[in-house]
Amino acid sequence: MRYLLCFVLLTLCAAPALAQKCPVPKKLTFQVEKQIQRDTLGFTQGLEVDNGALLEGTGNLFGDTRINRIDPATGKVTQLMTAGKRYFGEGVTMFDGRIYQMSWREGRVFVFDRQLRPLAEFPNPRDGWGLTHDATRLIASDGSSRLFFVSPKDFSTLGSVRVTRDGRYLDNLNELEYVDGAVWANVFEYWDVVKINPATGCVEASADLKPLRARMNAYERRYIDSDSNFVPNGIAHDAATGQFILTGKNWQSLFFGRFVEVN
Repeated sequence: MRYLLCFVLLTLCAAPALAQKCPVPKKLTFQVEKQIQRDTLGFTQGLEVDNGALLEGTGNLFGDTRINRIDPATGKVTQLMTAGKRYFGEGVTMFDGRIYQMSWREGRVFVFDRQLRPLAEFPNPRDGWGLTHDATRLIASDGSSRLFFVSPKDFSTLGSVRVTRDGRYLDNLNELEYVDGAVWANVFEYWDVVKINPATGCVEASADLKPLRARMNAYERRYIDSDSNFVPNGIAHDAATGQFILTGKNWQSLFFGRFVEVN
């Protein structure tokens, strides 16, 4: 009996932790109110609203690592900074008047002022994927099922939460946006956007973005179908209008609208 008890205890200790039980996520759809065409493509890795314009960070898989400004009225893209291929740019967010941009695998976080002058550079112990912030902390993803809460002062880790959907941990969390107490995230390689409770890690709602493809012209559909990397990636929220802005990697289209619950 003693050996059986030891075997059971060892088995329990070795077993992977089970995902917590969460409520069934609500189903959402994205109701498009406006669609614009940008004049220069970008391999979008981060998207943020700043003073009515869109701040975009790109990676250099199909071009250079850049930080761009996009006019939401005309789609005109203005390059504010380029790092070339020195590092692979990922998530971007604006916090307390500073612009933060993560690298993918170089383990760095770059901080700029509003004129894109370098202010600081911090180490990141993980891959860099998505980046956003709440009132006091930066929130980052690394392609796993975790969201990390980090200090804007030095990018040190303050805590983390594991994200659960339908009883399973949800991996490939990518671009992030924090809105009214929830974190919205793209799921890499899928056309899903999820709404996450950052206190519990539970996915509260999810939206299928495949209907956006039907709104593209034939050329853009053929183009994004030509490479499996050209998936949705880019969520911004304009507090002034209440609209979300969605796009994807090397998409020409940007979609403005709102998430609504499916009855």
